[in-house]
Amino acid sequence: MANLKSLVVLVSLGIVLVDGECQTNSGPIDNCCCLGYNNNNYNVKSSGVYTIGNFCGVKCSNARVYCDTTSGGGGWTVIQRGQDGSVEFQERVWVEYEDGFGGLTGEFWLGLRSMNCLTSHGNWEYRIDYQLPNGTKSYLHYKQFAVGPTEDQYQLTISGFDSVGLTDPFISDDGSLPYSLNGSRFTSRDRDYDNAPGGNCANENDGGW
Repeated sequence: MANLKSLVVLVSLGIVLVDGECQTNSGPIDNCCCLGYNNNNYNVKSSGVYTIGNFCGVKCSNARVYCDTTSGGGGWTVIQRGQDGSVEFQERVWVEYEDGFGGLTGEFWLGLRSMNCLTSHGNWEYRIDYQLPNGTKSYLHYKQFAVGPTEDQYQLTISGFDSVGLTDPFISDDGSLPYSLNGSRFTSRDRDYDNAPGGNCANENDGGW
């Protein structure tokens, strides 16, 4: 993601539940999703920060997320946003990537623990919205996305790229990457779990999967 981010002035990464059950009571949204912005059973009417209740099945545990109700039909839970360079994304250690950092109304990284909780039930899609320096806006879309648990080093599942006319940045078609990033484990500067021999990709390529 760092390579793409260096080419854009705005980037937002979001996930949406496409096969699973969302439930609510009279309080916060339950079951970890931003769906229902157009459903009278929910109170997600416009993009903004909302509270998820019983987060990851933990009774009375709440979490705050940013819901995007406009991009690609809406219903997206934003997991990362970069827009003005005010938050450093690459020079981080493992525990920071786990816990998340930044602010939900500005630049932020939601955190690996939260991403795992969100994607551990149902099927999720993944979308990257970005804006080039010349003002052109575009997006990348994947039909499957999940982040594994901490004991699997937050292994990435990503597939089903269907952005017409664009190249999948997670899979090299020119031989520059020796493997697909699907199935790779998260790597930080202080913990090396990548598949590449002879070095830590986080130090060479700014971290992540």
